Amino acid sequence: MRQLNSRHPRTQRGAVLIVSLVMLAVMTLFVISMLKTSVIELKIGGSSQVASINVANADSAIDNFIALNAGLFAPNFLSLPSGSGGPITASMTYTPYAGQVQITPVQLACGPYVCLGCQYGAMNLQAVQFDISAAASTLNFGATGSGVVVHQGVNAPVGAGACP
Repeated sequence: MRQLNSRHPRTQRGAVLIVSLVMLAVMTLFVISMLKTSVIELKIGGSSQVASINVANADSAIDNFIALNAGLFAPNFLSLPSGSGGPITASMTYTPYAGQVQITPVQLACGPYVCLGCQYGAMNLQAVQFDISAAASTLNFGATGSGVVVHQGVNAPVGAGACP
């Protein structure tokens, strides 16, 4: 048998090992970078979920408050004592899923009822406007500074002469 290249010593012994180690180091740095990016994206997704839960809780609390006080929105109804035609609660705390909501209604105005396209004839209706705000915060997710405030307007028609 004849030996190939027996006159030339092999000068490239170990080159493949060095190249593969360099490529392994580069791939490791790439994986670490991707891992850090994934952690940041996970935190963003968690914050987005907490904000969505807070908005849903605030909307639910406002809907619940309006349903509990249906028909009671009248001029100065917030200052009347409960049980005398006044509100069930003028300010309440609502505890929905994984959070807490503080609801605060405020009477804004009382005056002529304005309804585009409505024809009530000679009834001369008046209306009272309320702003119902719901401040929602998360209890169980450990997120800090994740409060949301949602406002809902209520325009309740009242009889003629009800507004002072």
